[in-house]
Amino acid sequence: MSPYALLGLSVLFEVFGDTCMKLSEGFKRKVPIIGIVVGYAVSFYALSHVFADLPLGLAYAVWTSAAVALTAVVSRIIWKEKFNGKKIAGVALIIFGVACLRMGAM
Repeated sequence: MSPYALLGLSVLFEVFGDTCMKLSEGFKRKVPIIGIVVGYAVSFYALSHVFADLPLGLAYAVWTSAAVALTAVVSRIIWKEKFNGKKIAGVALIIFGVACLRMGAM
């Protein structure tokens, strides 16, 4: 599997783990804890393989920024959290920062 596909898979499982953490309501609900463990385990396993092929700084920046952006979208859809100009600007700045890292890695 390509490192970029693994990176995407890792991001999806990271967001899944984050979502399950919210669903656990501070670990009061036990079933979502399984999702947290599975989500983070798969995410970190896939990410460890990504690091074998991509530069650490770039891969980690893409992983965190994509997870932040996707988590914000999921939060908006599932929990109807506000998505105001500040959040949009923040996500845009994260994406811009990752783009700068990518250009520096070329």
